Amino acid sequence: MKITRNPFKIIYILWLLITVTGIFFLIYPLVRYALAKPERYPLGHKLRVFWGKALLFFGLVRLKTEFEQPVDPKGVYIITPNHSSYIDIATITTGLDMLDFSFMAKAELLNIPLFGIWFKTIDIAVDRKNARKAAEAYIKATRFFSSGRSLVIFPEGTIGPQIPKLLRFKDGPFKLAVEKQVDILPVTIIDNYKIFNDTGVISGRPGKVYQYIHAPISTKGMTQEDVEGLKNKVYQIIEAKLKEYGN
Repeated sequence: MKITRNPFKIIYILWLLITVTGIFFLIYPLVRYALAKPERYPLGHKLRVFWGKALLFFGLVRLKTEFEQPVDPKGVYIITPNHSSYIDIATITTGLDMLDFSFMAKAELLNIPLFGIWFKTIDIAVDRKNARKAAEAYIKATRFFSSGRSLVIFPEGTIGPQIPKLLRFKDGPFKLAVEKQVDILPVTIIDNYKIFNDTGVISGRPGKVYQYIHAPISTKGMTQEDVEGLKNKVYQIIEAKLKEYGN
């Protein structure tokens, strides 16, 4: 990973690192307390929302979140956003701050400085190179819903080189939704890749980003035979919204 040579972007990245890291260390004792026990995880999530809002505020990133219909704050969902940028987690966390949820994502996120503390506790890190550990992660995920927590799973699995076009969706989140009869909540992230992208160069800039929260899709009565159709439906919903905004 290289850092940009643009002096203005270097100043911006340094400013963002200093401010966001400073805020994290200020709230760190409370974060450790909140994540020490599962019953305190909702507080841990609220602290992540706060930190995400701080990142966007000090990064001069304006987020607009639009809802197709109001989201039930007591609802339990598998949230399925497209994945295009380093700041997707921050915008999802802040844009859906009425929900209590965890992330299920690749194990590499465990190694992210500071942010990795959430993936060692409240979230689920998936080692896709190890079939046994990947299976254990999905078993762990099934326990979240009984406690009233939703789960964010990026159906693309990673940030692809072709953004903003979608990668092929994986079956996992849709199989899990059908198995547990949990509603799918599709999310289309529009502009994040224009602000912070994944090109192998650490870079970023201020700007405005937009995400659209679609209406939930019920899986009630579905069986595993319906997984492919459900996956394709969500793919088409997100793809259509991306095309609507010229992506």
